[in-house]
Amino acid sequence: MIRILLKQTAVVMAVLLLGACSTIFGRSASLDYLDVEESPETQLPEGIDVQFKDYYPVAQSETVVDLGDKFNTPIPAALVLESDEDEQTTTLSEFRSAELNSRLEKDGAGTLIIRLDAPYAVSWARVADAIAASSIDLTDLNRSLGIYYLNLPNPEASDEKRSLWARIWSDPKDPMLIYQLKMNRADKGVYLSLQKDFETLAEEALTNDVLQEIVDQLNK
Repeated sequence: MIRILLKQTAVVMAVLLLGACSTIFGRSASLDYLDVEESPETQLPEGIDVQFKDYYPVAQSETVVDLGDKFNTPIPAALVLESDEDEQTTTLSEFRSAELNSRLEKDGAGTLIIRLDAPYAVSWARVADAIAASSIDLTDLNRSLGIYYLNLPNPEASDEKRSLWARIWSDPKDPMLIYQLKMNRADKGVYLSLQKDFETLAEEALTNDVLQEIVDQLNK
C-alpha cells in the first residue's frame, strides 16, 4: 500500500514540476516572440547578386485610431429583414373585406384557372372555406406547397369511355382519384389550377366543373 502511495505521489510531483518548469527556469516559451528582434539583411559575398522580392509586404498605415479610454465590445449591426405579407397578422375585418375578384380565366397555354387578386394568405383561407362549403371532398391540404387535395370522380372510370375489350380484359378503374388544386403566386394575387399530379393537368371537363363550383362559392 505504501509503495502504491509513493508511486502516485511521484507521478503527481512530476506533473507539477513539468507544468512549473517555465516559471522556475524562466518565462514560458509561448511568450518568447515578445523578445524577438528583427534580423539584419543577409550579407552576400562580393560579386554575387541575388534578386529577391518581398511577396508579403506590410503596408505602412498613416491612419491614427483613437482607441479612447474605455473599450467597448463591438456589436454587429441589426439584421434587416424584409417583411413577408404572408407572415403579417391579418385581422378578421381585413380578412372579410379583402377583395378577391375571383374569376375563371385561361392562361397563356389555354389552361383554365381561377384568378384571385387578394394576397396569398387571405386567398388560401378563403379558398379553403369555399371548398368546405361546396360539394367537393377536401381530403388534405399543404399550405407550404400551396396544394389542396381533392377526392374527385375519375373520368376514365366510366364504361362509356372504355372500349369493349378494355371492359372485358382489364380491371375496372378506381371511381375516385385524389387530384391537386394548386395555388401559385402571381404578379398580382394568385391563381389556381387543377392537376392530376405535379406534372399532369386534370381533364378539361372535370377542371371546368370543379373550378366553376369553387368560384361560385367564392363569389357568394
